[in-house]
This record gives sequence, structure tokens and C-alpha cells, in this order.
Amino acid sequence: MVITGDVTIVVEDDDNDPQRLDELIRQLHEELLLLDLPEVGREMTSAAVGTKSGILPSLTTLVVSGGFSVAALRSLTIVVAEWIKRCGARKAVLVVGEYRLEIEGASKKTQDAAVNAFIQAAAADGSATISPPVHSTLAHAPLEGSRGEV
Repeated sequence: MVITGDVTIVVEDDDNDPQRLDELIRQLHEELLLLDLPEVGREMTSAAVGTKSGILPSLTTLVVSGGFSVAALRSLTIVVAEWIKRCGARKAVLVVGEYRLEIEGASKKTQDAAVNAFIQAAAADGSATISPPVHSTLAHAPLEGSRGEV
């Protein structure tokens, strides 16, 4: 089964220091490039009014584009979860279409259950009913805030 469309990954960190956020996103980007995904890049956002550049790379958001397998989506979620544990970022939010997964420092069992539910929902034809595990958010809602905000 092939999942089409984009996977958006938004990183949240407590201190919101632009330099730290840039470093965190660069690290995650490098790790995701090792997965041989079709395309991994920073989301492009509008620059602040009055600046010279009209479009800038986001400090908080990566976008994985193109069609990829369920196995590739599973690998992506594992890489993000392991990266959070190593770097100390507070949270990453993954969005595929209308499905959303928040990965925090949860236990492996809880994290695995959340990842499985997210992948099932993203890969399903819409007829499956998925119940989100504790410490995760799987919802039919667009990503609010965070997108391109500093």
C-alpha cells in the first residue's frame, strides 16, 4: 500500500530559541534523509513584513513529500521518536492528511500503540475506526498553530 501526499513534522521546544530550533530541525532533517524517502525539506513560510526576503525556510517544520509505503511511514515515526529522546526536544507533531500524531517522551509501549494507530488511520480507506492511545493525539483536525511560527 502506498501513502500519497505530504507528511508534515512540526517540532516544539520549550525555549523557542530560533538558533536551537534551527539546529534541531537540521538534525532531524539529516536523519530523515537517511531513510531514502522521496523528498524531505523544510516548509517554506512567508517572511515578516518589512524584511527583504518574501519566503524563508521554517524553523519548526519539515515536509516529507511523495508517495511512500506504510513501512517507510513507520520508519519515519520511529526516527522522529528516537530523535526526540536523544535531542531533548519537547514534542513533534506529524500530520498526514487529516490525521495527527503527537510524539512526546512516552513509554515505548504507549508510543508503539500510537504509531500503529496513526499508520492504520493514514493508510486506511476511511472505513476503519481508530481509538487513540493515552499520551497521543490522533484526530481528524488540521494542525493548529506552530506551522511556520517562530
